[in-house]
Amino acid sequence: GRALLRTGRRMFADTKDSFVVRMYTPTKTIFNNSPEVETIIYDSLDGGKGILNSNFMVMQATLNPGIIEVHLKGGSVKKLVHVGGLIQKNPDSSIDCALFEAYEKEDIDWDALKKSDVFGQEPIGDTSPEADYLRKLGTSVREDVVNASGNL
Repeated sequence: GRALLRTGRRMFADTKDSFVVRMYTPTKTIFNNSPEVETIIYDSLDGGKGILNSNFMVMQATLNPGIIEVHLKGGSVKKLVHVGGLIQKNPDSSIDCALFEAYEKEDIDWDALKKSDVFGQEPIGDTSPEADYLRKLGTSVREDVVNASGNL
C-alpha cells in the first residue's frame, strides 16, 4: 500500500507542474483545456511582468498590449502578440485568458502594420478631447504591438 501511495504522490506532483489553460480571442481558440502549459509570462497593465505557474496563487490581471509567452511541457514556447485582455488563475489552478486579438509571428504582415495608421484614424473628423484621447490610445497600442514584434 505504501508504494502505491508514493506513486500516487509522484503522479500528483507531475500533474501539478502544469495546469489546464483556456485561451481565446473572439475569433480564435488558442488553447482549449490544454494540460500542456507549464508557465505563462505576460506584461500587466500596471507595468509589471507577470509569471503564472502551478505555484502561483489565485489572481486576475489586465494585460498590457505586447507579447504573451506560453511555455509548454517539453520546452517549446508559443509566443503571441496581442492588443490586451484579461488573465485569471482559478481556485482549481486552471487558467482563463481572454485576449482582444492575438497573433503568432507568421500571422502578421509586419511591414504593412508598421506603415498603417489604422489605429489612429478613428473617430474621423471628431475634434473633442475624447476623440483625441482615442487617437493617441490607438497610436500607442499600434506602437506597443509593433515594438513587441522583435520579441516574437
